[in-house]
Amino acid sequence: MDQSCPVQRADSDVLPQKSSFPVNWMTPCSKSVSSSRQAVNLGPDVKEKCQREAAYLFKLEQSFKDLLSDIKTEILQPLVKAEASDLKSRPQLKESLFALEESLEALCNQTEDNCSHLSERFNTSTHKELYLLKNAQQLKEMYIMYFMAFTNYVVLSGFEHIAKQTSDYWKKNRKTLKYFHLDSASLPMSLHRILHEPVCLQIQKYVNVLRKLSRGLVKNPETKPITDALATFIDLNKWIQQTLDVASLTKALWNSLGSKLTDLLFRPERRLREDSNNIPASGCEVRLLLFDDSLVVIQGSEASSYKLNTVWMERLADTTSERNLLKIIVPEEEFVFNMQDSKSMMLWVWKLSQAIRQFLDGKLDFPLWGESRTENSCNVPACRFAAYIFVNNPRFKEGIYEGDWYNGKPQGSGIMKWPCGRNYAGQYEGGLEQGFGVYVTPGGPESFDCYKCHWKMGKMHGYGICEYGNGMVYKGYFQDNQRHGFGILHNPCLKKQAFKYMGHWENDKKTGYGVLDDPERGERYIGSWLEDCRHGSGIVITQSGVSYEGNFQNNKIIGPGTILSEDDSVYEGEFTEDLVLTGKGKLTFSNGYFIEGLFSSKWGSGLKTNGVFSKPPDELEPSITSKLQLGSHLIAANDRWQGIYDQFWEFIKSGSDESSMESFLGFYSENGKEYRKNLKNRVMVTEVDTTFFKSPEKFLPCDRPNDATSSEKITQNQGNLAKLNQLKEYLKKAFQSYRHPLGKLLQTLILVFQDTFSGICMCKRLLSIAQQEVVSHANKLFELARYFLPKAIEKECYSAESKISEELNAYTVVLPLILPRFYPDLFMLYMLYHEDEDSRYWKGILHLEYLSDTKLLEFLEVQKNLWPLQDLHLTNNQRISIVKDVCFTSAILCFQKISSTADPQDKLDTIMKTYQEVEKTVTRVLNREYKLPMDDLLPLLVYVVSRAKIQHLGAELHLIRDMMDPSTVGGMNDFLLTALDSCYQHIQKEEIRTSILPE
Repeated sequence: MDQSCPVQRADSDVLPQKSSFPVNWMTPCSKSVSSSRQAVNLGPDVKEKCQREAAYLFKLEQSFKDLLSDIKTEILQPLVKAEASDLKSRPQLKESLFALEESLEALCNQTEDNCSHLSERFNTSTHKELYLLKNAQQLKEMYIMYFMAFTNYVVLSGFEHIAKQTSDYWKKNRKTLKYFHLDSASLPMSLHRILHEPVCLQIQKYVNVLRKLSRGLVKNPETKPITDALATFIDLNKWIQQTLDVASLTKALWNSLGSKLTDLLFRPERRLREDSNNIPASGCEVRLLLFDDSLVVIQGSEASSYKLNTVWMERLADTTSERNLLKIIVPEEEFVFNMQDSKSMMLWVWKLSQAIRQFLDGKLDFPLWGESRTENSCNVPACRFAAYIFVNNPRFKEGIYEGDWYNGKPQGSGIMKWPCGRNYAGQYEGGLEQGFGVYVTPGGPESFDCYKCHWKMGKMHGYGICEYGNGMVYKGYFQDNQRHGFGILHNPCLKKQAFKYMGHWENDKKTGYGVLDDPERGERYIGSWLEDCRHGSGIVITQSGVSYEGNFQNNKIIGPGTILSEDDSVYEGEFTEDLVLTGKGKLTFSNGYFIEGLFSSKWGSGLKTNGVFSKPPDELEPSITSKLQLGSHLIAANDRWQGIYDQFWEFIKSGSDESSMESFLGFYSENGKEYRKNLKNRVMVTEVDTTFFKSPEKFLPCDRPNDATSSEKITQNQGNLAKLNQLKEYLKKAFQSYRHPLGKLLQTLILVFQDTFSGICMCKRLLSIAQQEVVSHANKLFELARYFLPKAIEKECYSAESKISEELNAYTVVLPLILPRFYPDLFMLYMLYHEDEDSRYWKGILHLEYLSDTKLLEFLEVQKNLWPLQDLHLTNNQRISIVKDVCFTSAILCFQKISSTADPQDKLDTIMKTYQEVEKTVTRVLNREYKLPMDDLLPLLVYVVSRAKIQHLGAELHLIRDMMDPSTVGGMNDFLLTALDSCYQHIQKEEIRTSILPE
C-alpha cells in the first residue's frame, strides 16, 4: 500500500485485507453472514449462540495474542532499542515510538485478559458475560489509543527514520522478515504494515462475530447489547481506516512545507483535513489548511492559525457573476474565496462544518466525512465559547478573551485580561462591551480601580459603581466613559480630603445642581456648579452655625449675598471675594438693631464699617432674623434633581423593560438590605406597611399590553370611589417595593433628600427649600405614575373627560404615600425652625399641668354652663378629683392622634374630629344643638390642647399649612387652623408661663 497516496475508504463494511502473515495466525474465521438486521420471530437461542461464538473467539484471541507477542519481541523491541541508543534522534520520535510500544503492550495485556475470561466461562457464557459485549467501549478506547500512537509515528515519518537506523540489523535478520512474509527491499512499508494490518483484521473479525450473533434476533432489551456492540466496532473500523488515510495526508503535508512553516505548525497529534491546493479556493492570495483543531491561513511565508471554535463561514450570494463565494470569518479578520464550482463549495462547507462541530464536541464521531455531500449535513452552532489572544484590534491588543462568541466577535458573557493587569468581565455584543460588566485597571502602586458599570458600544453608559484605588467611590451615571448625569462621589477617608459630592456631572466634571459635604472644613455647599467649581447661586452651611448665600464664581462668593451667624445676626450686602465684605451692606442683629452703610473687612475678623446704627421699627419683631430662610435665589425645586428624572424618562421611553431597569434606575440597588433596615427605623411606625419588607411588587411596563388583573377589575356599581381607592392601593404597593421603578425612584429621592438636609449640617434655614423639594417630588411622581397603571385605572383617573380626575392631584394621591419617608428629616427642620416658640409653649403646658380640670376651666374663663358636670351625681368632695379624669376626654384623646400620622389631610381630619368631639360634649351638657362661637370655642380648645400635651405643636401646625392641598385652603380647615394657632400663641404668653397659680 502506497502511503503517499492515501485512498478515501468507503464507509460500507470493510472486508478483511489479504495478508501474507504466518499460517498459524490465520485461524478459521466465522462464515460470512448477512448484514441484514431484520428481526424474525424465531431464531437460535441467544445463550447457545454466545457459547458457540465464545469457542471461536477463544481460538481467535489466542492466535492474536501469540502474534502480538511475536511482533513485540521480534519487530518492535529492536526498533525501540535502536531508537533509544540514537543520541541524534529527535525527542518527538523517541516519545512517539515509546508511546507506540506502551499501547501495544496494553493491547497484548488486554488480549491475554480476554483469553482468560473465555477460558473461565467457556461453557457458560451468555451475551451478558461475553467480554465483546460487556466491554465494547473499553476495547474501542484501547484500539483508538493504539492507532493514535501508531499514526503519530507515521506523521513524524518515523518508519522511514527507524528503517535507516536499523537497516543493518534487518540485513542480519532477514529470517524475521520472511517469517512475517515482508519485503526487506521496502523496509519502511513493511514495518508500517506489520504494526497495523493484523490489528485491523482482528477488529474486522470482531465485526463478523457480532453480526453472526445478531442474525435473526428479535429486537428487545435482552439483545440490545449485541446490536450496540456491533455498531461500536463497525464505527471503530471506519474510524481506523480514515485515521490511517488522514495520517498519510498529514505526513505528505509536513514533507512538502518549508521548514519555517513546519516548525510553526507541526504537532504530532495534529491532522490535516483539507488543503486548498487539493480543492482550489482562489482569493486573497492565501492558502488554506484545515486541521482537526485549527484553520491555518498562509500568506507568503507567514501563517496565522485560528482554533476551530473561532472560525465561522458564510456563503455569499453573487447573482451578477454566478461565482461561488465563501467568506471565512475569524477574529479580527475576514477572507473571501472564489470556489471553482458548486461541488468544491459544498465540499469545503461540509468539511469545515464537520471539523468545527467535532472540535466543539471535543471528540471524533463517525464518520469524519464522506457519507453525505450535502451542505446541510451538519449544523454548526454560531454561538460558541472560545479563548483568543487579540493581535491587531487597537482596543483589545494583547488581551486574552475567554467567553462567548458569535460570527467572529465576542458576544455574550466573557472575560478579557491584559498582561498589564487590566481585565474586564461582563457582557459583549458585536465585539464590544454591552450590558453590565466589571472592569478592573491598575490605579497606582498595589492598587486597582474597579468599575462595576453598564456599557454601551464599548463605553461606560448608564448606571455604575466605581471603586478607585485611592479609596474614593462613585455611584451614578456614565456617558462615553465619563461621569455624566446624576452621581455621588464619596471619599470616606478620615485622614485626608474626606468629602462627599452628590449632584450632576457633565463630561466627568461637576456641573449643574449639587451638594458637597466637606468634613475637613466643616461645611456643606448646596447650589450650582460649573466644571468642578462652585458657580452660580449657592448656599454654604457650616457646623459652627454660620451660613451664607449668594452668587459664586471660581469657588468664591462674589456680588450681593447674605451671611447669617450662629447668634441670628444677618448681613446683607456686597462681597468681593470669599466672605470679604466690601461695599454697601446692612448688618441686622438678633434684637432688631441694625447698621447700614459701607463695610470693608472679612467676616469673623472684626467688621469695619462706615454707616448708621439704628433701632428696629416698632412694627418689626425682634426675632425676625431667626426666621430668615435661605434659598430664595437657588435653582427652582423642579429643576434641582433633573438628572434623576431624566434617567427615569429614558427608562419609560425604552419600554420600561424590567431587565434594563438597573441600567437606568440602578441607584442603591446594591445595598438594598441596608437601605431597608435604615428606612424601617426611620419611617413612622404607623405608616410602615409590612409588604414593603417582603417580596417585591410586580409592575406593568409602560406599553401596558394587558388590562388589570382579575383582582383589579372593578364592577360598575363600585364607581369612582373604587377607582380612586384602587389607584391609591396600587401606588402604595409600588412606592413600598424596592423593585418597582417608582419605588426605586422614590428611594433615590429620599436618600438625596437625607444627604442634603440631615446630618451635622442640618439647618433650620433650609426648611423652605426642603418643603419645596418634597412638593416638587410629589407632583412629578404623580405624573410619572400614570405610565405604570393598568389601562382601566389610568383611563379613569387621568383622562381629561373623567370626573374623578378633577378630584385627583399630587396632594391627594401621592403626597400622603411618600411623605412618611421624608417625614423624619423634614419634621426635624420644622422643629428647629419653631424651637423657641415650642419651648415657650411647652413651659406653658407644664405650668397649666398643675391646675385641676375645674380650676383650668375657670382659669381659661370657660362659661360654667358649658362644663360637662350635669350628668355627674357626685358630692362636693368627690367632684374635683373625678372631673379631672373625665372632662372633655374624648376630644383630648382624639387630638393626641395628630402626631401619629405624617399626612397633612389626616392631621386636618383629626383637628376636625376634635372640634366635633368638643361640640358633642357641649351639646350633651346643654341637651340641645349648639354651634360654638369663637369666644366659646377658643378657651375650650386651649383646654383640650393643654391637656393633650402635644410636643412641637408649632412644627405640626406649620407643616400642615405648608403641605396641605391648596384647594382646601379656606373654609372650615382654615378656620380651625387659625383657632389652633391662636391657642398655641396664647399658651406661649408670658402671663401663662409666669402667673401665680390659683390655690
